[in-house]
Amino acid sequence: MRDVDYVRTLPVGVRHVADNCAIPAPDPAALRIRRHILLSGCQELTYPYWRETISKKTGEIRKKSEFRVSVCCREPVDDSVKIYRHDAAVGYSGLMRCGNVWACPICCAKVMRRRADQISALFDAVHSAGGSAVMVTFTAAHSVHDDLATLLDAFKAAKRAFTQSRSQRDIAALRIGALSATEITYSPANGWHPHQHDAWFFSGASPDADRLADALFVPWRASAEKFGLTTLASYRGHRVGVDVRPAWDASDYLAKFDREREWSLSSEMTAGRLKLSQGKSMTPWALLEDAILRGKDSPAAKLWIQYLRATKGKAVVSLKAASTLLKSFGMPTTLDDFADANDIGEGEVVGCISDISFDRVARAAGLGRLLEAARSGGLSEIDRVLQSDFSASSNPQKELLL
Repeated sequence: MRDVDYVRTLPVGVRHVADNCAIPAPDPAALRIRRHILLSGCQELTYPYWRETISKKTGEIRKKSEFRVSVCCREPVDDSVKIYRHDAAVGYSGLMRCGNVWACPICCAKVMRRRADQISALFDAVHSAGGSAVMVTFTAAHSVHDDLATLLDAFKAAKRAFTQSRSQRDIAALRIGALSATEITYSPANGWHPHQHDAWFFSGASPDADRLADALFVPWRASAEKFGLTTLASYRGHRVGVDVRPAWDASDYLAKFDREREWSLSSEMTAGRLKLSQGKSMTPWALLEDAILRGKDSPAAKLWIQYLRATKGKAVVSLKAASTLLKSFGMPTTLDDFADANDIGEGEVVGCISDISFDRVARAAGLGRLLEAARSGGLSEIDRVLQSDFSASSNPQKELLL
């Protein structure tokens, strides 16, 4: 049974958000499996971007994709694949993972959980030491005609120029460290919208948010204009160029950051179609969902490929301006998305399946379904699902390695 077919069998509940107001609430299993559905859909969209290369030494013809996400969670690194359980999480080990948090919902879920823990630990340490923090968001004007790669490069260059400007350095001298997270959304009306959420930390009380925003806007506008970008101080009564808000704890920053990354992945996937129909901003996951539903030749699919190319090799979270602060608390000062995505960690091995059986399940787009079997019934349920839904051998008992 394919993941998408299994999801259709799960109940859809109701979540009450206010008096006389309720919205559909999909089964938690459906939300977990949708990550695998999105990854499978992403890999189908990137299939035309495989190319053949010839080895100069052996003359062997090899196939290689332009995007590493094309083979994520599809290539076993051993003769078997383990299914493990760690607390409430169930996953696979023994697979190559791409580590691309921009494009892969599986790697994003794993890596960004770790980033949330790291960010929370830093906030807790600063506040425990009597410090404070503010959220600083930088944006620039954009239009539906802008190419994402060009726009993102200009935005990054403007941010570097802003960081190096004298007026900004004078203001930054007041802080004890900062971290940043780059986000990208898309709107059918206004095109791509790259922006950056920073967290600035102070040893004591933080400056007044409005005054800090006013002071930062002038050098930010000057830096943006150097690279062909424009920005406004406010729009319809709201600050847009530079917005500063107090961050009483990590939840304030993560709530802003998470809205467009993994922590809101499930809600974004379920709301993606609604957002598109209303012409409002979509997260990349909503855009991917739309591209999957509309097909590889759709405008949404072309936008998704543009997004993959533009974000290739770029970091989501940067700790560069917080290195000294992190060292003072004995915390890591570097991030490695690929290593974190491929880190097995500690956990109980529920069962092992052969690489042949795993390939059969992957080709049938049932990896999420198999994990739910492990979650609900352990080894016996894995065996039952392999035999009933994915077995193609004359001796199904060999599908499961005990």
